[in-house]
Amino acid sequence: MTEHREAPADNKPMLVPLCGAALGVAMFLTSWLAADAPGIGTVMLAIMLGYAALMRFGQRFESIQMLSHDPPLDERHALIQLYALRAAYFAVLGVALIGFFWEVARGAPGAFTLIGFVGGTTHLLATVILRRRL
Repeated sequence: MTEHREAPADNKPMLVPLCGAALGVAMFLTSWLAADAPGIGTVMLAIMLGYAALMRFGQRFESIQMLSHDPPLDERHALIQLYALRAAYFAVLGVALIGFFWEVARGAPGAFTLIGFVGGTTHLLATVILRRRL
């Protein structure tokens, strides 16, 4: 009896889809049990299951392959990942700053203040550490 094995090219990474599905279930349970909001939990679960399915079954597309490979496949992919990370960083920074000013205007610092503090401190420390190491 011969054992059927998939070729290495057909071997699709499962860690990211499984983590995505597990996070979706955790978000659903947290929303349902802690906040009594199963509707929002269902939406979050659906989003995470969609992401998990995309990461599992979208491996034939180069963009999806780039998300699931570490280290990057080549220099071009590394540069694309760097630019994508930069774009995401600036998007989160913009939202954090707008939220921070909104919280300050209301006189109630909260989550956006914390996000801005953690992001700014991390950026500063990473710059100092990487400057010395690279």
